[in-house]
Amino acid sequence: MGWELFPEFIVTTEFVMALTAILVHVLNYNVTAQLEYHTRCFTKLLGRHAVYYYAVYLVFSALIRDQFVHRALIANSETLVLFPENVAFVLSSVLFVSGILLNLWTLKALGIKGMYNGDSFGHLMKEPVTSGPYKFFQDPQYVGTTWCMLSSAIAYQSYHGYVLTVWLYLVFNFSVKFIEGPHMYRIYNNAGKIKEEKEH
Repeated sequence: MGWELFPEFIVTTEFVMALTAILVHVLNYNVTAQLEYHTRCFTKLLGRHAVYYYAVYLVFSALIRDQFVHRALIANSETLVLFPENVAFVLSSVLFVSGILLNLWTLKALGIKGMYNGDSFGHLMKEPVTSGPYKFFQDPQYVGTTWCMLSSAIAYQSYHGYVLTVWLYLVFNFSVKFIEGPHMYRIYNNAGKIKEEKEH
């Protein structure tokens, strides 16, 4: 009698919805950040404190994503049991707490404006942040969120959970490399050009 390490992978509606929710959340904050940068629509609508309202909006967006992921994990629990129950509990707890603390540490290093696309709202930093978690990670907030996702996969011992963790990591990395990074470069490059023009 053998132990089937990788059972048959079954695609469910909950799994597809979770995949979609992860992608939509990342698209959401990228599209809205660029929309604000090019049109100042949120600032015009909400005033000079728009970035704080926007931060709350992104938190709710993330919570909606997490709800879809949670449903997927419940529907797929105990499908890939890699650890005894007590070991899974300890591992998932450590990962979850570590992920939350890393995100809070990132928030402390960046501030609300830095954490929630404040650059797109005109709140530019004088220099890149290299202190705190940035001594160890290039994008610590994404590392922290990925740890939290992995902790849930372990807690539910869910095949879908592990796949969703990989998907989240890939989406984050694609976003940083091809969307967020180039957008940040344009923002600070344009700001530098404007500053040079004013000085001359």
